This record gives sequence, C-alpha cells and structure tokens, in this order.
Amino acid sequence: MKTSTFACIMIAAVSYFGISVAVANAQTIARTPPPAASGRLVARTIDLIPIPSRIAHGVVSVRNIGTSASLPSVVTVDCHRPNQEGGCADIPAAYLAQYTDAAYPNRLVVQVPAIQPGHVYNHTLPWFAGAGWTSGQTYEFDFVADAGATNNESNEANNTGSHAWVAP
Repeated sequence: MKTSTFACIMIAAVSYFGISVAVANAQTIARTPPPAASGRLVARTIDLIPIPSRIAHGVVSVRNIGTSASLPSVVTVDCHRPNQEGGCADIPAAYLAQYTDAAYPNRLVVQVPAIQPGHVYNHTLPWFAGAGWTSGQTYEFDFVADAGATNNESNEANNTGSHAWVAP
C-alpha cells in the first residue's frame, strides 16, 4: 500500500512539474519574436480605403493599406448638400460616360487600377474646378472604395469615408 501511494505521489509530481515546465517553455517560445526572413508564411491581404479630404482639390484618392496588390475596382462618390439628396454641381456632359455607371445611380464613379501595397491611386477630376459650385456653400462627399466588392479585403468596414467642403 505504501508503495502504491508513493508511486501515485511521484506520478502526480512528475506530471505537475512536467506540465509546468512545458507551459513555461511554450510561453517563452511564444514571446520570442521570429528571426527576420524566417521563411514563415504570412497572409497576403488587400485593404482599400478612400482619402476623402483630397476632394477639396478635385482629386479622388484610394490607398491600399494591405500587404498584397489589389485588383482593379471602382470608387463611388455621392455628392450632396448637408441633410439633402443632391444639390451638387452636375458632371459636364462631355464627361458623363467616363464618370457614371448604371450600377451606381446618382454617384460619381472613378475606375481604379490595381494598387500595390502601401501605394495610393490619385485621380484628378478635370472638370471639378469649373463645375459651377456655389461659393460659400457646403457640399458633402461620401466615398465608397471598392464599391463593387471586387477585392476580397481583410477589412471591408473601412471602405467608406466622408468630407465636407465649402466651395471657395
């Protein structure tokens, strides 16, 4: 009986201390950063975000903050007066075909090429400055990057942005 009790205590002690050492080693390994160029696999992600404030200069911009190049996509811009629908300057007839798409009614549509990770695509609207904005009036611009969900992004929640602009 004494032998079996002693054996049980020894097995319990070895199990306890063995597990404690294994856990301590695992925690040490988890805290040790991997060496540079360790050859480990890293997920490649696409993450497109608009840069709304640039519309004040007539520029529509999209940044890829992911780690992989994006596919071509579209960004849409909804221009309206505060608390209204519409009320913005019209896109000149000569540019309608280039900046509209039936899939996005009442939106300015800009075609965006593939964007490398960390890069920004800027598109200057050639008609923006002379579009007939009413001086001193506030206009709101609501953006949606990758509006057609062409890219399988790591964060779809950050595709939108807004900017209020007062016409000079």
